[in-house]
Amino acid sequence: MKTEDILTIEESGENRINLVRDRLFWQAWNRSAFLFATHIKNYQVHKRFVQKVSQEVAWLGFPKNALAEIEKIAKSKGWAFEQKSIDHIIISGVSQTTGYEEWWAGIVKKKPPPAEPDFPLIKNSKDSLLPAYKTAYDLCLHIHRATVKMPREFRYELGARVRDRAADIVENLHLMANNVQTKFELADCAAKVHKLRIDIRLLKDLLQIGIKQWGFLNSQIENLLNLLRAEFCNANPRIAGATQKQSSGTLTTGQPESNRNSQ
Repeated sequence: MKTEDILTIEESGENRINLVRDRLFWQAWNRSAFLFATHIKNYQVHKRFVQKVSQEVAWLGFPKNALAEIEKIAKSKGWAFEQKSIDHIIISGVSQTTGYEEWWAGIVKKKPPPAEPDFPLIKNSKDSLLPAYKTAYDLCLHIHRATVKMPREFRYELGARVRDRAADIVENLHLMANNVQTKFELADCAAKVHKLRIDIRLLKDLLQIGIKQWGFLNSQIENLLNLLRAEFCNANPRIAGATQKQSSGTLTTGQPESNRNSQ
């Protein structure tokens, strides 16, 4: 079963355990894994970030020859054990259980092996815009992966607009890093990031991306805005103090304080 299909199943109900088959093993993912480990058996839990869905997932697994014991435990608790398909079993009737967030935070995620950066290198690798450029490029990749399989009515309108904006931000930062555009255009670049944030929120409210996926993309956008703020302050030291006082992601226009007071 595909990862996106498993996550869709997980979002459909909280008071049940979904078991999905992976060849010779059965698995429980996310909240199902939490309920399984709490009420049935505490198998080892794994956690990693899945690029395909742009979010972290957690799961536990057990061999198929242990399924009979799992069924026996579930029925002894008065829960229903229903095989919906050859790849999907539902254990329903599980009581409300708190502590999912603490359980999720306590899972140790294995660090992936170091890898070469998967983004194009800019000419001057020491340029201060490199962190913002890399963040924008990674964000662009995640957005393309998150929107590529949406229904046609979203993929070719709102989805296309989100992808285009993300690509525009990367292109602008690339040109600024190579001195093709001036760094004083950072404010325009930040404005595009804010428009992107609104579109990402629309996708979440229209149920085209999940809450965890939206949270991840939103955190990446906030990180990018922070990097742009820092670079804007470096390029405009006289108004750095005014920029740092702002609590939102907008960038100051650079208008002197005396001029604003006189208007």
